[in-house]
Amino acid sequence: MSGRKSGKVFLSFSIISLFLFSLISASSAQIIAPDGPGIEWEKPESHRLFLKGDVSSPFLDNNWSSLTGQPIGSVDFQKTVGSTNLIDIQSAPLTEDLEFNGNITIHLFASLDVANDGCKFTNVLPGSPLGAETKFSVSFSLGNNQILSDAQTNSIVMEESFTLAHEFLIDANDVNVSLLKGDLIGLKIDVMHDCAQTGVLWWDTYDATTGIEFKGELIYPELDQTVDPNGIIRVEFTPNSPWGNDLYISQVLEVIGPVEWEDMIHGNADEDTRLDHFETPHGIRIDEMNRTVLTWSSQSRLSAGKYMIDSCYKLSDQDPGETCDLVGVLRFEVLEPDPSLFNGTWAAILIPLSIIFWIGISMKEALLPLPAYGVILLLALTTLGPALYLPDIDFEEPRFEGAAPSFSLYEHDEDQQLYEFSDLLSNHDAIVIGLFTPSSPNAEIQRVDFEIAQKVIDDNVAFIQIATGEGVNSLDLNNLVNQINGSWPVLIDNADSSVGKSFPSRASDSVFVIDSAGFISTWSPGTMSSQSIEDAVQSSYLGSGNLPLDLIGLIFGTTFLPLIVLAMPRGEKYEVPDSPLIPGAGLVLTLFSSSIGFALWALPVSLLSILGLGSYWIFVEIVLSLILFYHGLSMLLRGGIREIEISGRFFYSKLPEPYRVWWKENKFLDDMYLGLWVAWLLWLRMPSTIPQAIGAVGRSGLIGLFVCILFFIGYMIMAGLVVVIFKTTLAIIGDLTRIFGSLTVGLRPRAWGLTCAILGMWVLLSIVVGPLMIN
Repeated sequence: MSGRKSGKVFLSFSIISLFLFSLISASSAQIIAPDGPGIEWEKPESHRLFLKGDVSSPFLDNNWSSLTGQPIGSVDFQKTVGSTNLIDIQSAPLTEDLEFNGNITIHLFASLDVANDGCKFTNVLPGSPLGAETKFSVSFSLGNNQILSDAQTNSIVMEESFTLAHEFLIDANDVNVSLLKGDLIGLKIDVMHDCAQTGVLWWDTYDATTGIEFKGELIYPELDQTVDPNGIIRVEFTPNSPWGNDLYISQVLEVIGPVEWEDMIHGNADEDTRLDHFETPHGIRIDEMNRTVLTWSSQSRLSAGKYMIDSCYKLSDQDPGETCDLVGVLRFEVLEPDPSLFNGTWAAILIPLSIIFWIGISMKEALLPLPAYGVILLLALTTLGPALYLPDIDFEEPRFEGAAPSFSLYEHDEDQQLYEFSDLLSNHDAIVIGLFTPSSPNAEIQRVDFEIAQKVIDDNVAFIQIATGEGVNSLDLNNLVNQINGSWPVLIDNADSSVGKSFPSRASDSVFVIDSAGFISTWSPGTMSSQSIEDAVQSSYLGSGNLPLDLIGLIFGTTFLPLIVLAMPRGEKYEVPDSPLIPGAGLVLTLFSSSIGFALWALPVSLLSILGLGSYWIFVEIVLSLILFYHGLSMLLRGGIREIEISGRFFYSKLPEPYRVWWKENKFLDDMYLGLWVAWLLWLRMPSTIPQAIGAVGRSGLIGLFVCILFFIGYMIMAGLVVVIFKTTLAIIGDLTRIFGSLTVGLRPRAWGLTCAILGMWVLLSIVVGPLMIN
């Protein structure tokens, strides 16, 4: 007996387990995990048009009433012979073409005007003159298509008041019609009421939804996204509906990622993957089909990865108790940007290989001790620091560090006034430029921010917005221009978007603050708050945050790494001066000579920026890169630069004789070269430092001119101090650096010259094939 019982238990357990497993498998089979980009919609199974208004002026619309008391709309009817017309109306014209294939149900809610069973008691013989039933006759048309013609509902003996109204139904199945924009929907309702008590047709309340139900696909919304070169996403939603955009009451959209495709399910995201949340549209545009498009723009930058836009929409014709009537999940992938032809990594490889190749060639003429070649290889390794920060060489690649691109554009106006970047620089202390793409919501946000900032910033700051990107249409700018009302110009970029592409953001939404020397003080993708604009303008007056002390901070990075080798001493031991000199005379002379070397580069650059050549700075940088190439070639071929040596001898000759007797000329020239290399390394790492810190400050009035002189002296001293720190550190190490330095006296300058020639040619090529090609 016990064996049978255990067998039955086991059999029952197996059957139950198999049943549960089949349920789980069936439910799992219905959930298909997404496996790639695309869009999925979960749409309502039906849509409705409700009877609204009062008896004197009824109409059809798609707003589900939330009233729970006595219905707003009603019409009385009495016992009559034959049918009596109650409603004969048409809807508003359709706003879009419509292909409908499905079923249609007409819902009518009616009851007696009194809450008793009078009709039931008088219903002696149903369906005869002695009956007391009620039914409705409905005619229904979609455009020119007559769907129902005097079709009759079910018959009911009404017994209740409006609180429990009876529902009368009539169906039209397998409806397949094509409607055009402007077509009307017609509804005619007649009643046949055999009861002596007054009946009422009710509508316009939550539980009396008299009207038309379309069971089938009726709306075709569109959800799309674009990610600009800065990783800023722009989301667009087109609320297509035959009843107009009012069908869509509200929406909630979330940008989620990065996540895997299989995890992209509505409402399934972790909190830490929710990047942005949208509700009220940032902007509205009209597309080429004259449809309204709601737009949003995120402030979060998307890195490469898989993302989704999880969207939820509330529709006016659906049950108000539901929170999400329409769900759209848009899956997309942000790809890694296309690699440049050559980036700084190639330079970091090319320079050491070139030095090694050059060493191999030089070894054929004479061999040096192995430690000497080790020092040169160390120099090659230290060049990795500046090389990695070199600009990419790529076609139409903007200059990310430097002056703002020059432009000459026409205003969106009847007069079409021409605005030159050089004229704006001459007449203003700063320029605030807002780039925006066609119909971008950021254009309006920029307008508001500019309007607020303009009120708190002095009048000598120019505000400009530039429409850039593909598809710029002057007609699309009319609304924005009208709102600006002449407060600042709106310019239209060239057909090829050459101006927008020249900015670091490329032709995408962004805001730039340009200082008086024509250099970008700061910029932000998308928009920039009015407070940030004000702060950036104030900062531009003082060099955009560039200070002489920053040179000392760069010692702890990779910028000045080559000085570890270049600052090695020639090999002479320290000699005590024969005559008394000031304390620390050697350090003072190093500081003085290296400051002179730095100034030989920085002075002309500062003067050019003070003179307002920022609008032509791309050509100045071409000249600078050629000079760097020349300096490198000269060092490689002859071990020195003639112009630097002539200048060095001049300044050396001005030293008091005791100092010249003690401090040899070659030491003075070596330190001058180190100051020059500090200037070039600073330019390679931060090209706009000197033009902004000196030029922009010098162009901000008489006080600014005085401050820029102090800044220039400060940079000279800090550059000299950088050299002093490196030389002192090497001296502290001891005889090892002196020995290595003596072994490579003639080799180090030439190896560094080869490096400088490559660096100069690299920057030149990056400018020629990049920003110069854009223009």
